[in-house]
Amino acid sequence: MPVCKSGDINIYYEIYGTGFPLVLTHGFTGSIERWAQQVKDFSAKYQLIVYDARGHGLSSAPAGKENYSLDILVEDLHHLLTHLGVDKAYVGGLSMGGSVSLGYAARHPEKVTALLIFDIDGGFQPIDEEAQAQSAKLQEEDERIAMERGMVDLARHKIATGTASRPILQDEALQEEYLKQMAMFSINGYIGVQRAVPWETEWQTKAAESINVPCLIIIGGDDEFGLNKGAKILHEHIRGSRYIEIKGCVHGTARWRPDVFNPAVLDFLQTVEKGKSVAGETVVD
Repeated sequence: MPVCKSGDINIYYEIYGTGFPLVLTHGFTGSIERWAQQVKDFSAKYQLIVYDARGHGLSSAPAGKENYSLDILVEDLHHLLTHLGVDKAYVGGLSMGGSVSLGYAARHPEKVTALLIFDIDGGFQPIDEEAQAQSAKLQEEDERIAMERGMVDLARHKIATGTASRPILQDEALQEEYLKQMAMFSINGYIGVQRAVPWETEWQTKAAESINVPCLIIIGGDDEFGLNKGAKILHEHIRGSRYIEIKGCVHGTARWRPDVFNPAVLDFLQTVEKGKSVAGETVVD
């Protein structure tokens, strides 16, 4: 089993294809499996590197929110690329992984040829105190269920209360898949990341101003976390970035709309390789 060490933590990874490295970090509660619909298309041209973030999948899952700060998640990625001898890469991620990628580009700019960030607001989302209070209440209840009854019952609770992702609520097969996914997710990772909220770390917002490599931002038009406004502001702060909104798509654009997501990523990278400007804004169906 391929793993690299990040301190005393094991980070599990997989590599597909050959070519210039493209490393992708999945979102919260996900794993390597979340990139299954991208592997074939992306590895046809690039050396695709995917890994399980700490607390997820087959990587170590220490207890405590102090083990899941954005700084630590960024350094896990740095340890992985150092372990693999990667000097330069296209660096990208979705949701939590998008925050890690943005943070990595700011902390290790010499390593990043282009940045790809999906389904995040970079900390720019306008504050809604009522929504934050409601979210905190739901988080407290979710943690209680996870600790008392386990992750599968938490998933059942989210389906029953309508707080799981919309496509999951509408499809029994996806509900079964969701239960299996959450059964493989550690309580340590779930609670640690929830309490650390790495994607809202203040230095990440400041980091956006320092990005000077080509950048792609993709967001779903119906993102259930309401990240659209913040994603658009993030685009405005990263000079020359390309912004793509997928109409009708919820959080998790790579999973729910690979038919749009994959070509958008490949077109962006091809534009970078041609030395052309990537700047622009697009809304696609």
